[in-house]
Amino acid sequence: MVSQKELTSVFASLAQEHDLSGSVLISQGGEVIFEKAYGYASRQLKVPNVLQTKFHIASMSKMFIAMAALILYEQGLLELQERPATYLPALAALDEKITLHHLLSHTSGLEEIYDISNLHFEMHKLKNEKGELLNYLLKLPQLFRPGEGWHYSSTGYILMGYLMEKVTGLAFGELMKRYVLTPLSMTDTGHDLPRRINPGRAYGHTVKNGELSNADNDRLSLFEEAPGELYSTVQDLKKWCDAMFDCPLVSPQTLKLMFTPYGQVNPPLHYGYGWFLGPHFRMHGGATAGFLARIKQYPAQKVSIVLLFNSDHMSLDVILDALDPLIDG
Repeated sequence: MVSQKELTSVFASLAQEHDLSGSVLISQGGEVIFEKAYGYASRQLKVPNVLQTKFHIASMSKMFIAMAALILYEQGLLELQERPATYLPALAALDEKITLHHLLSHTSGLEEIYDISNLHFEMHKLKNEKGELLNYLLKLPQLFRPGEGWHYSSTGYILMGYLMEKVTGLAFGELMKRYVLTPLSMTDTGHDLPRRINPGRAYGHTVKNGELSNADNDRLSLFEEAPGELYSTVQDLKKWCDAMFDCPLVSPQTLKLMFTPYGQVNPPLHYGYGWFLGPHFRMHGGATAGFLARIKQYPAQKVSIVLLFNSDHMSLDVILDALDPLIDG
């Protein structure tokens, strides 16, 4: 059992040294062994973070998109080796050899939308010209032939979102709610639309000219009608972490597809569906202006670490490196 006393000591040192701003929860075997909130949800209003504070989780949303795809696969509504255009004809513009499997495993070769230079300007221009994000994504270049490499691609996951909207007839937020969030009683998680009022949702803070300030919204957030990213709390994400061990959403056989290594990121790290897979752990993170998020699980110890931060002034690896010897040492 991981020592609560040691965790308390480690976080006391981290908080003193790094001015933490966010919420932390660590559980083992489904039981919380450490949880605490730090800093401010709004620095300018001096509103403190609490364990119920909602944070933008950015690319950590890919875990939920992958799970929704597996649920639809198990229900016979999707085939992972099928072409995307089978379900959404507009995707016929993609390389004909790309499959849903390639989109979910980052092996499609599609360029990462967030690698586009001047993306903020590009999205404002697209919005002002009344263009559609889907059409923009379909014009991005192919970096390699499907299945012949690995390249992180949010593009592929956004396309999966559009595809599943078509299959289910549900908008992205309702799709996530019906298939993943409601079954897990994740009532404080949903589609993050930062321009709308969402009580309890933190502001993001970033460093500019050596000072913390309010951060801009995610660069794709102008397109509220498009599949996007989620907000959540550490307590809700514990429910998600528990589900990765207890398997309430899909069969154990289907869940194994999520944790099967498909693409090599760098030795010894691989990617499954919505998870980075290491030799003794699995994890996924998210980062956008003002927000950092990370889930890391140690399956052998049944330990889950949830980190949600609303300030991007430090790397979450500093925290995980301090915790790793206590869990996997």
